[in-house]
Amino acid sequence: MTVAKAETYYHRRKTLYDVTRDIAAVAMGFLPADLIIKNGKLINVNTAQVQDGIDVAVKHGFIALVGNADHVQTDKNTKIIDASGRYLAPGFIDSHMHVESTMVDIRSFAAGILPHGTTTICPDNHEITNVFGLRAVELFHKAAEGLPLKVYLAMPVCVPSIPGFEDAGATITAEEVAKAYDEGWAQLQGEQMNFPGVIYGDPNTHAITAASLKAGVILTGHYASLELNKGLNAFVGSGMNACHESTTAEATLKRAQLGIYPQQRYGTAWLDMPNTIKAMTENPGMDTRFFSMVTDDVTPATVAYEGHLVRVVRDAIKQGVNPVVAIQMVTINTAQLLEKARYIGTISPGRAADILILSDLVNVTIDEVYADGVLVAKNGKMAVTFSHYEYPEWALKSMHLKKLSAKDFAIPADGKKKVRVMRVYPGMVHTTEEVAEISPVNGSLPSDPSRDIAKIAIFYRHQEKEGLTGTKSLAFMTGATLKPKTAFASTVSHDCHNLMVLGTDDDAMAVAGNALIESGGGFAVVVDGKLEAIMPLPLAGLMTLEPVETAAKQVRSVEDAIKKAGCPADSVEMTLSLLGLIVLEELHLSNKGLVELKPGQPPKFVDLVVS
Repeated sequence: MTVAKAETYYHRRKTLYDVTRDIAAVAMGFLPADLIIKNGKLINVNTAQVQDGIDVAVKHGFIALVGNADHVQTDKNTKIIDASGRYLAPGFIDSHMHVESTMVDIRSFAAGILPHGTTTICPDNHEITNVFGLRAVELFHKAAEGLPLKVYLAMPVCVPSIPGFEDAGATITAEEVAKAYDEGWAQLQGEQMNFPGVIYGDPNTHAITAASLKAGVILTGHYASLELNKGLNAFVGSGMNACHESTTAEATLKRAQLGIYPQQRYGTAWLDMPNTIKAMTENPGMDTRFFSMVTDDVTPATVAYEGHLVRVVRDAIKQGVNPVVAIQMVTINTAQLLEKARYIGTISPGRAADILILSDLVNVTIDEVYADGVLVAKNGKMAVTFSHYEYPEWALKSMHLKKLSAKDFAIPADGKKKVRVMRVYPGMVHTTEEVAEISPVNGSLPSDPSRDIAKIAIFYRHQEKEGLTGTKSLAFMTGATLKPKTAFASTVSHDCHNLMVLGTDDDAMAVAGNALIESGGGFAVVVDGKLEAIMPLPLAGLMTLEPVETAAKQVRSVEDAIKKAGCPADSVEMTLSLLGLIVLEELHLSNKGLVELKPGQPPKFVDLVVS
């Protein structure tokens, strides 16, 4: 029997200024609507009310009427949906996230999150931009065309994250930032991670800030410091509109008080929201208009098995937040953060018809998802199918490393040494610095799994370029409890995405690293000296071209292998991926060496061996 092949869907979005006469005519009863949803309970995020018996009429992808639609005309093309007393909510908006962290491309990502009610995203694609530069921004923009998911691209501005302290595959300057806005590839500024550059007056950092301000876009930030007076004021005063790096209720409330939107983060591994939400729950009656919630980094397993922003909303409700307020934080509040509340974020006339039908408000059970008035998902499944994007060859070949050997992981020493060690905390973004004594074996400092001390290496893996000063650096880390003869390798190594290898045995580390060099990037786990699991990520060494469901199974196999290697934490590959993110406190490793970042101090290089 031949099965009919589902047609692919290409979404065409109209502009409001072209259709205002028709929208007015529908509201007045002079012209048929395209869609009418009748008898719903409207979650009115404008007033924080739930209104019974509400109809919504839609024309050309925009809401024409909210109220009683008995007078609205219909014809044979009008779709009429009876909500039967179910709730109507605006589509959810994620103002800060990274598609690359889900390890799938933008088209597979859209198909993965639309059934969970996310209808607008603001992806900061600085991961792939660190690999390919400005052409990655254009590529991402093109790959997102024709999707019903609204994609406002956040222009990456930290490539590399702190110039001079690491080497990425490209460099983004104020000129590239301005070009991305001019070409229409980006619609807001991505997270400004180089907060030391902002608060200490680095001219290049402020030139990028100026380019964004001149373009009239909003600027998102990344103030990863516990100093909440002079530094935070300097950061906010430099034009930043939002920040997702608060981890405490105090830091969250302080941001809102200073007029910057705290984007409360609840990803796969960075579970800050239960702490930050106390800024609201412990201050009843406070105006919460500045509070929003984001996912930042989620794995495909989280999307496939738990959902996207809907998961954040559910857990905020579990923390004691009123369901309507929780929904406000991913709709109207976020739309106002983006300065796009005239277009998205509410079920109101003139807004895009991004509408969710919910059968349970407390558990946020989403039955149907409409994007611009088109039914795109129903009962957790996509109702339309997208075509694949044909990526150019250069985007699929980003590993430029020769085969590694155990010698590449040797740390020469002529006697016992006191060394700096990075301690990781599964589920947390920061590290702390410790000191350990290690005696050499055959002239080299070894890992010591009996003390939970593993080696970590960062290899520059991009194309050769002028001015490259560091192709490899080595250090020690603890907190992963890896067994002997185990290793973990990844090209998902924020934010330069060089090849990171950590392990307890030099030979095992070489096996893991070489597996990724051969596969074009991804994750590899070695147990007992043999390759236990691998997840190839050929697109920039960061993403697969498989759907979310397939990627979810693959990442689960990697996570199971890491547990077999000795680390019991869930989704720990995400924690380990931050060991190279030098804009986080306190000690991290780049391809140039160890970088120390203490509260209230500028970053600096430090030696592995403590004098």
